[in-house]
Amino acid sequence: MRAVAMVVAVGLVLSARADGVCAQSAIGDQEVTVITLREALERATRFNPQYRKALNRMKLEGPQRREAWGAFLPRLSLSYGTGQSFRQETTALDFFGNPIENPQAEIVASSHADQGARLNLDLLRGGERIHALGQARAQARVDLLSAERDLNTVLAEVQRQFLVAQRHEAKLAVEEELLAARERDFEGAQRRFELAAIGRSDLLGASLELAQQRVTVREIQGQVDKGMLALLKAIGDPSLRLIDVQQTLPDPFDPSFLGLDGIVAEALAASPTVGARKAARSVQQSRLSSVKASRWPTLSLSSGFTRSSYVRGQSALFELDPGDFRGSVTLSVDIPLFSQFQTTHQIASAEVELRNAGEDVRQAELELEEQVKVRYADLETAWVNVRHRETVLEVAIERLRIVQEEYRLATKSIEELRAAIREEAEAQRELVQQRFEFALALLGLHEAAGTVAQEAGLEITREQD
Repeated sequence: MRAVAMVVAVGLVLSARADGVCAQSAIGDQEVTVITLREALERATRFNPQYRKALNRMKLEGPQRREAWGAFLPRLSLSYGTGQSFRQETTALDFFGNPIENPQAEIVASSHADQGARLNLDLLRGGERIHALGQARAQARVDLLSAERDLNTVLAEVQRQFLVAQRHEAKLAVEEELLAARERDFEGAQRRFELAAIGRSDLLGASLELAQQRVTVREIQGQVDKGMLALLKAIGDPSLRLIDVQQTLPDPFDPSFLGLDGIVAEALAASPTVGARKAARSVQQSRLSSVKASRWPTLSLSSGFTRSSYVRGQSALFELDPGDFRGSVTLSVDIPLFSQFQTTHQIASAEVELRNAGEDVRQAELELEEQVKVRYADLETAWVNVRHRETVLEVAIERLRIVQEEYRLATKSIEELRAAIREEAEAQRELVQQRFEFALALLGLHEAAGTVAQEAGLEITREQD
């Protein structure tokens, strides 16, 4: 119970540093923004470059689908051209139409203008366009799920950096508590030295312990600063300059109530990685059907008209209403009889790719199941270690209390007291460390299952600014 009380005391010290969610506190001439994990994740969804790049890729789904639908629509093109040409005439024609030498060579100019419109429409392609539409839809889903996988990874990294920052601050709070304890020990040693109850070596030993603890506090403070910088980078919000995390120690729990089978089933159903592999299999299925459809005849319709004008001089230059009109309508049928076995090879290749895509799905499911079970095993180990460290801390605290009493009664040496002090301090550090190891193991489990956003209560949307 004393170990639990010690941990609660550390949590209270850390919580006292935070005034509230997004509170602004002035430290010197700079402001420190205190944020929660939820706020860190929400800011990352708006500002993290990798997150925004994944969102941008998700926006391609609509254009991909429209491109596939466009294969059913006619192709329309318009054209316009105008120009002027010059030629030198050195011959002429007599009254009988025979060429004769032109006694005076002259330069003759001519101009032209052409307008045209053409429409092409595929009436029948043996179902190839329908299968191509299915392939485009499946490919869009592949890209969408791949982007969701990247979003899950980014959010997991932000949460991991937040936990690291929390761990450094928790360690700092423990070291500051230990520093206060060493200061009290040094003051007591000074009083006992003045009363000649201990020698100078004992006083110097207490002073050394105090100096070493101050060095440790400064080192941990440096880790806190670097942890905050790493968290700032992961969030990516340019408006943040200095931040602090709203601190509550991760609360470990017995992971057995989660149910490993349920976690695996949920991961297989929700994992973007497995979903992307399944969508890739659908792409190959549609590709195979599309290749097979290329053996069917194709029927296409094309029509067009042109208006042109060609005159001597410059009057046709940039003319917008040429007078000569011509039009045509063409219906064509293409029956593939022999393609030098190219279609056969394409079908065989597509069948192999489809089978391989099915194996990729199975491989992804096996890898995901293994990852989830490994992360779950890590979580169970972390839980057992937390319970063990709590027991160790309780024993270390009780032993230090007894050794301190025995030292005052002169039945224990200063070396034994220092050893008990170090053991108690190390037990506190290990317990704090192990509690955060549990939190990181739990994050790893959600990351493997692809449920980081869901567990954080965030909804992935494609339009985020």
